[in-house]
Amino acid sequence: MPDKAFAVRAGRHLAPTLIAAVILIGFVFTDPGPSGLALGVNIAVAAIASVGLTLAIGGAGQFSLGQAGFMAIGGYGTAYLMLAHEVQFLWALLAAVLLALVIGALVGYIALRLHGNYLAMATLAVSSGIYALLVLPGELGGANGYAPIPFPEIFGHKFIDPVDQYLLVAVTLILVLLVSNWLLASRGGKELAAIRDDEVAARAVGVNITARKVQIFALSAVIGAVAGGVNGPLQTAIDPSLYSPAVSIQMFVMVILGGLGNIYGAVLGAALVTWLIAAVPGNGSWALTILGMVVIAFMALLPDGLSGLPKLARSLLGRLRGRTTEGSITGGSK
Repeated sequence: MPDKAFAVRAGRHLAPTLIAAVILIGFVFTDPGPSGLALGVNIAVAAIASVGLTLAIGGAGQFSLGQAGFMAIGGYGTAYLMLAHEVQFLWALLAAVLLALVIGALVGYIALRLHGNYLAMATLAVSSGIYALLVLPGELGGANGYAPIPFPEIFGHKFIDPVDQYLLVAVTLILVLLVSNWLLASRGGKELAAIRDDEVAARAVGVNITARKVQIFALSAVIGAVAGGVNGPLQTAIDPSLYSPAVSIQMFVMVILGGLGNIYGAVLGAALVTWLIAAVPGNGSWALTILGMVVIAFMALLPDGLSGLPKLARSLLGRLRGRTTEGSITGGSK
């Protein structure tokens, strides 16, 4: 049973998740239309993968650029089992997630001695390798993609309607947020924070550095696979371009814009980047250019990302109140 301190920490973090759930579910009642729901699905899928990446980067300081590779494992694994072997959606998703768990734990163990840029390059190489395998001609369709993937079906209900598809992804995102909150509020989450801040000090107080790093990297891979596994059947067709190394870099940008270590910031960063790529014309090229400018602006004006907006607002309000008080005193003395 969790102790009282854990319950307090978990409860403190539960309120933002409830607010996120209200916003995500409430979006359906705004009558967004098919295009709005499709954008919502894309944002939620990117948010799921970004939350998983945030746990690795912000939780343990592991700079990973391979999240798209684990999304590919989830997407192609689920799609292949559903199409080629007629496996039910949930079982196919579970099998793909277990595969991602094994590969993620293996990659995390191999990369234990790497830090910073070296770890980022190693994970990017893994993602690039998975992408290269998907491009090769074969049973998975090669560069032409893999189709037609059956729509997901859970307890006899097939998710064909756009509203149902959005709700499936939204509920998945809410569950991922709950699990992530539970992890960050637990003792394991505190140990991860200690590892991120100072590995030597964490080891000195008895933290198992190896186990924690492998565990969080594997969990990040699992959440990435969940994002890909849920999204693939909803699209009914997938191809390697959905999981290219450029997508991994976009995920990293989402985390940076949202704020390192903040899972709700990752959701906001995913929403911003996904909306920007969809809204700006020019087949994505102009969007990436503008995205680069946004990143530079954030680094200069909002280094804590979107999650730092409340802190910035409080600081500006405090300064404004200070100036108002100072003006009142000056005016009164005259």
